[in-house]
Amino acid sequence: MHVENATHRSDVPPSIDVAGHMRELGRALLPAFVVALIVGAAVFYVRSELTDKEYSASVVTEVKPSQTLVAGDAFIEQMRGPFMQLATDTDVLNQALGQVDTDLTSSELADELTLTPGTSPALLTFTVTADSPELALELAQSLVSTVAQASRANDARDTQGQVEQVQASVAAAEAKVGTLAADDPARTTATAELANLQGQLSSLQSAGGDQLVVLASPEQSTDPVAPKPLSEALVAALAALIIAAELIVLLRGRFGSKPNRSWARRAAKKNGARFELGLADFLPPILVAKIDALQREGEETSSNARHSANKRDSVIVVLVGEDAAYVPPPTYASAARPKRSAVVTMGLTDEWWRAVDVAAVDTVVVLLSKGGHDRKEAGRTLKRIAEFDRPAYMLLQSKSRKRPEAQSTAPRNTEVESNAG
Repeated sequence: MHVENATHRSDVPPSIDVAGHMRELGRALLPAFVVALIVGAAVFYVRSELTDKEYSASVVTEVKPSQTLVAGDAFIEQMRGPFMQLATDTDVLNQALGQVDTDLTSSELADELTLTPGTSPALLTFTVTADSPELALELAQSLVSTVAQASRANDARDTQGQVEQVQASVAAAEAKVGTLAADDPARTTATAELANLQGQLSSLQSAGGDQLVVLASPEQSTDPVAPKPLSEALVAALAALIIAAELIVLLRGRFGSKPNRSWARRAAKKNGARFELGLADFLPPILVAKIDALQREGEETSSNARHSANKRDSVIVVLVGEDAAYVPPPTYASAARPKRSAVVTMGLTDEWWRAVDVAAVDTVVVLLSKGGHDRKEAGRTLKRIAEFDRPAYMLLQSKSRKRPEAQSTAPRNTEVESNAG
């Protein structure tokens, strides 16, 4: 038996059928929607009834600089930066907690604290979240005052060394002036240097660092900021809808023994076959047209003996699976049909390649029913067809309530149309 070289299409990964996948998702939408409703309701109940509510309070502060700042982002961040760093310092947090009756730790307070720059470069908003609006406000106010005190203490520590240095320079300059005579020309210069040092000392002693002051304490809302049961439930339901739909399509296409659209579409795509949905007793119109073309071809070759001797007749092999129904189209029930074999009908597991010349096979049709249990056998058959490199159709019928009478009179593994010529 001559067999054409196979291209092994089953070894080539199938391309992604986006349109088909979207159709399968649409068919899985109803059960997925039920799952989404259950998940959304569960999330709403847990977040609204079983989750502790959190409240927030905010205090708006203003940074008063000790000197004129040059406009620019770097200077703005340089002004707010020290206070933002102090607000996350463990010692500062512990000091703030010591002024409030709470069981929070410094790390927990740091997690509940949010620092937000204001619309003005000098504004900085402290927002604290707690179990009650009152506790949140107390923590925010305590933290602001503690940060301001820590900033002043740091500024005093940093300037103390500079003050001591300048004081020593002032004392040396005073001693120098005291040793010079009143009419000494150098006394004027020494006096000017002393006045300059005294001015620096006065500036250091009077000047402080940037200060943090409370600008406003907005009215605190009594509504919890977390959880948000409705929005969280909607997000969870949407995620569950998508995941459930994808899982349903995956399970339908990969598990079970009954053929279904998800599996049939994937199996056909994988093995290079064309997937079609069929009625209970007819082939798709495209295959009916193909059979009609073969019939006409047979009629022409039968009328010309010379061509008939050199031309091989083509056939369509229909492999009927479990619970599937196949009745030839009514067109070929008339006595005027050509006397040649155009359609060969066999069982799904029959060795069709031994009964016909594979090279003469025009098309192989795998006819399945949703009521059957022959998914694995159909997969192996499609793979075999792909190895023979024959055009193939995967035809999936809806589960028939009653097997057509013609099916029982046409036994499988026999040619439906006899070849009398």
